[in-house]
Amino acid sequence: MKGIERLADRLLACRQTDETVCIFPHVNIDGDALGSALALLLSLRALGVRACLPLDEPVPAKLDFLPALDQISLLSGSAFPPCSDGRWLALLVDCAQTIRLGQRQALSEQAAERWTLDHHIPRQQPGSQDVIDTSAAAAAELVYDLILALEHKTRLVLLGRVVATLLMAALISDTGGFVYSNTKKKTFAIASQLMDDDINLNEITYRLFHRSSQGRLRLMGRLFSEARFSYGGRVAMATVSPQTMQDCQATDDDLDGIISHLRDVAGVELAVVLRLQAEGEIRVNLRSGASFDVSRFAGQFGGGGHARAAGMTLTQLTLEEAAALILQKAGELL
Repeated sequence: MKGIERLADRLLACRQTDETVCIFPHVNIDGDALGSALALLLSLRALGVRACLPLDEPVPAKLDFLPALDQISLLSGSAFPPCSDGRWLALLVDCAQTIRLGQRQALSEQAAERWTLDHHIPRQQPGSQDVIDTSAAAAAELVYDLILALEHKTRLVLLGRVVATLLMAALISDTGGFVYSNTKKKTFAIASQLMDDDINLNEITYRLFHRSSQGRLRLMGRLFSEARFSYGGRVAMATVSPQTMQDCQATDDDLDGIISHLRDVAGVELAVVLRLQAEGEIRVNLRSGASFDVSRFAGQFGGGGHARAAGMTLTQLTLEEAAALILQKAGELL
């Protein structure tokens, strides 16, 4: 892929220009974004490239088993020392728009140069510094290809057990354990290569999908019993208020994966989970079957993602108003 080659050359050039590469995964970080970003961070540092990974949110509990978490730079305020001299470039990973960086958006926009490495459907025409491949199952596939390109150009080995563990966790996270429709032949080929480093696949899968909490158990029972089915069972919807989270003693991490269970109900073509945040915003997660493109649907509301998995944020609406609006729009398409 020519974009990967160009990006590899640009990153290696930072060794001569003494630039810092700041890696920016998206806000509300998930396994693919964090695993991919950390794998790239370690690889760049191994090549002698100054690199940093700023976050303004804690690592979710389900991802706290990942190695190299101590390499993350916690951002506080608008100043960030690694970028203070202006000689740095921003590299967005698993997203292509700075608006998806939360409080780090302003920081990323201060960079003299910005690249993106993403696999989501773009909302605008990609530029020459946007490396986007929507056929990739995860950002990890693109980072893997980038690391191989860096190895080839430098004749150095970058893929070891730690980097392989991070990439495998990223792959497993975004493919649902290699069962989502985005899983391709290349995904298995990469996973096979990563297994050469004798990583603990069982531990990764357990921590990502099977480990639970009491709060999650209570929350699942509450949401499943109150889930609403519309249009003859073709749409499944669950709404989550701050009071629900408090009653169940649950956290946002406990919501992860619940939407997939709704999507798995026979006859459901669209699953929706709406989560009212404390500040009043409503985060909406969407999952669908082959007959419904949730990326295009979310695009109506300024969101996006993949054809079968997408999301968006709604404002200035109550939870009930947001649910009614989504049902109305979904009904028009169904």
